[in-house]
Amino acid sequence: MKVLEVQNLGVNFGGLRAVDNFSLSISENELVGIIGPNGAGKTTVFNLLTGVYKASDGEIKVNGKSIKNKSCHQIINMGLARTFQNIRLFNDMSVIDNIKVGLYHRYRYNLMTGILKTSKYFKQEEAINEAAVNLMDVFGLMPYRDYLAANLPYGKQRELEIARALATKPSLLLLDEPAAGMNPQETIDLMNTIRKVKDEFATAILLIEHDMHLVKGICQRVVVLNYGQVLTAGPTDQVLTDSAVIKAYLGE
Repeated sequence: MKVLEVQNLGVNFGGLRAVDNFSLSISENELVGIIGPNGAGKTTVFNLLTGVYKASDGEIKVNGKSIKNKSCHQIINMGLARTFQNIRLFNDMSVIDNIKVGLYHRYRYNLMTGILKTSKYFKQEEAINEAAVNLMDVFGLMPYRDYLAANLPYGKQRELEIARALATKPSLLLLDEPAAGMNPQETIDLMNTIRKVKDEFATAILLIEHDMHLVKGICQRVVVLNYGQVLTAGPTDQVLTDSAVIKAYLGE
């Protein structure tokens, strides 16, 4: 089954064609990378997929359903979640509470149930807490459970952001430059984390990345963007040795 189908996607910002004729399909449990020079349109594609920007033309389907006219939170409920190039956590909230934010859309109780603290309220709060603890355990965040997010080491902040996104139970997870700002050891740890996410959560992953060591180490396929258009796409080893790709990155 295709978790993502994109056909002839494009967006205009005034007279600028930021993305043009972009197409991509991703199957269940697949790990695909998008690479390209700065300004190639990579994050713009992510913003189109998640409803931050509205496409000028083309079609996007998540799990077979069009996201046209859907809001960001509706797209999350359809099975798509993301992280950001610049980490966006609730810095003044604890680690466990950050993860719980991603869980609440999966559980429902009304205002009166919360005010009156009925049995349904306690049952659902217990389920939310248990799910958050399970995610912390997977990511090695249990020792930091009550830390404020702002006080975590950088690598753990990145892992927390991924854990919060996974709390929404996505079928496709978008990672926007997850290795940005990481040292070599943190990058190795991140690669192991991404592999674990793919295998243990059976989640397809689409990532943007400039670290070619990471891309080569984990991506099954790669799409190369340049000036908003697909330059080439295919198996990772084949793409990374393509002369046109090397030229786009390094010049003549």
